[in-house]
Amino acid sequence: MSIIQEVPKAMKHKGNQGFTLIELLVAMVIASIVMAAVVSAYQLQVRGKNTQEVLTDMNQTARAALEIMIHEIQTAGCDPLRTADAGVLIADAGEFSFVMDIGDGASFQPDGAADDPNERVRYALYTDGTGSQNLGRATGTAADGSGGTLQPLARNVDALDFVYLDEDGNITAAVDEIRSIQLTVVARSGRESGGLLHSFTDATAYQNQQGDEILAAQNDSFRRLLLTTTINCYNLNN
Repeated sequence: MSIIQEVPKAMKHKGNQGFTLIELLVAMVIASIVMAAVVSAYQLQVRGKNTQEVLTDMNQTARAALEIMIHEIQTAGCDPLRTADAGVLIADAGEFSFVMDIGDGASFQPDGAADDPNERVRYALYTDGTGSQNLGRATGTAADGSGGTLQPLARNVDALDFVYLDEDGNITAAVDEIRSIQLTVVARSGRESGGLLHSFTDATAYQNQQGDEILAAQNDSFRRLLLTTTINCYNLNN
């Protein structure tokens, strides 16, 4: 006689029952948490990349411009033949213009006249057609050093400051007494901190080496970089 054992209804077709509603809800919650973590990590990575690009561009551009200015200002007044009337033309807090005899454009040898390209140089800030304030460099032949159109040496510069010192290190306003120059530049990032790694408000008041304020606190979300140096004008000692 065969024995037939009846399977309880609760145990029938267990493998085909699928997930319960509670199990589905738990799975959805876990998946949502994982996706939120992935999205957050991605956004953090993008913000970090944007921040690095903005700060690197500001830093490299400002430092490159400063190096060019240092090199040229050190050559201000270069006049080996003593006939070019080289020296300082304009020495204001926000503008510096000078003459040097460095080459005739062909042999790159002093020719006794300061009428060749790049022998009359002027630095100043200017605003371009987009409303951006830039550090500009101009070359021209005007006797007062004002000739030539300013071309961008560094974009997004909020402050440019010159302090002129005599041979004893005292501040002077006389162009024939200048022996060194304290140069200070405040560069600004090309975009505000929105979309960057951290929110930011710039409440810093920027000063030159003398402790004088050259840029008041802007209280905005732009990043800024202050660079300052002292340039010895060796050719102005003659």
